[in-house]
Amino acid sequence: MKKILLSALVFSAIYANSGEEIFKTKCMMCHTTQKEPTKANLIGPPINEVMFHIKESFSDKKEAIAFMKDYIFNPDPKKALCPSIDKFGIMPSQKGILDEKEANEVLEYLFDTFPTSDFKKRERKDRRGITFEKLDKNRDGFISPEEFIEFRAKRNNIDVNSFKANLFFKRVDLNNDGKMDREEFEKMRALRMQKQGR
Repeated sequence: MKKILLSALVFSAIYANSGEEIFKTKCMMCHTTQKEPTKANLIGPPINEVMFHIKESFSDKKEAIAFMKDYIFNPDPKKALCPSIDKFGIMPSQKGILDEKEANEVLEYLFDTFPTSDFKKRERKDRRGITFEKLDKNRDGFISPEEFIEFRAKRNNIDVNSFKANLFFKRVDLNNDGKMDREEFEKMRALRMQKQGR
């Protein structure tokens, strides 16, 4: 009887925490849970920040999980919600690493657990002073990828050489012509202002 009870407890403990276990064994190598991670050692963005951006965009759990599942299996800069893709690059596809069941379990765990209550989001700077003209340094009527990344690096006090890529530009270059026109800029700005609640 004791053996049966012990087996049942072990079985229920494994399955009760399977999302957490999957995260620890397959995700934590890139996504830390530390409150104040050492930036130099990060391979991917901290999970608190990832989930902050997810929940900022998706309040509905089912929609958030569907988005995350699509993203982890078919990553694409156009889907990225966080500008940190320029620092860390686009994540590798998790096809062959996670199966469908594992993906559902770990993503549900992430949505239910993060960001933690002690997570402090980085204070966003007021965006009202950002104009198309400020970014279009050479006054050609477009914002180039170089102008965009230079602006972002300066605004966030980041060395421009620390950017691995300019993948976030692909998200805001809506017509994929390799430059941002005024209409694309205004759409990006309106979206960011909306997220700031202004």
